[in-house]
Amino acid sequence: MEENRGRKVGEEPGGKRAPKKGGSKIVSWIIIAAAAAVLVFALWNIIGIKGEDMANEQTYKDLKQVAEGTAEPSQAADPRARKIDFDALRAVNEEIVGWIYIPNTAIDYPVVIAEDNDYYISHSANREQNRAGAIFLDYRNHPDFTDQNTIVYGHRMNDGSMFADLHKFEDEDFFRENKYVYLYLPGGAVQVYDIFGSGVVGDMDEAYTISFADGAAFESYLAKMKNRSASSFNMELTAQDRIITLSTCVRGQDENRYIVQAVLEQQEDV
Repeated sequence: MEENRGRKVGEEPGGKRAPKKGGSKIVSWIIIAAAAAVLVFALWNIIGIKGEDMANEQTYKDLKQVAEGTAEPSQAADPRARKIDFDALRAVNEEIVGWIYIPNTAIDYPVVIAEDNDYYISHSANREQNRAGAIFLDYRNHPDFTDQNTIVYGHRMNDGSMFADLHKFEDEDFFRENKYVYLYLPGGAVQVYDIFGSGVVGDMDEAYTISFADGAAFESYLAKMKNRSASSFNMELTAQDRIITLSTCVRGQDENRYIVQAVLEQQEDV
């Protein structure tokens, strides 16, 4: 009992003051509150993203209904016979210039063009803001797809929408079994493209060249694109051909893009 004589309450032997437990509790509560705030913020973001994804899905479901009206979808039986009502679509957005469809993928969307390559990164084809954006032409291209190389962009969405399914062509078997891209234009024209190559390129790659000095330069470009493709078909490409380059992002590689390239096979008026 003597050793406690003269010691202040809260002091340890030797005169040192014992730490207050109240302070550690406050720190613990601050950490818990901060963690809870982070969790709430993360959940809010997830809910917001899911909401945008659902809104995007509904937007394009509605646009498909506008495009096809009450007619039964015909793309599964004969994509060349499909009818797209561009008058109705342009009443929604006059910048809609085509409709793209790739069998055995989710790619079945209107194609738009703006005065730059920024607007439709964050706006749907009905001009509503949405992170999924739209499928859009490079603004340098002609909207009637008459350039030597027409470039078409779309996001790689985690829910598989927009141009995410371009990555299916990374699989050699899928590439071999799915070789056509269908493009529907105002006036009833149906353009059929044969896929000849695909692969990863840099975001500033020469693959995004739209016009060429002469036929020889274009033929050189075509040979290079086909030869360096991860997968390709053995088809002859000439300076008289027209191609499309479909481009999307690569997960975790901000500086790279995945492209699928196809050459115009035929054009039919239906």
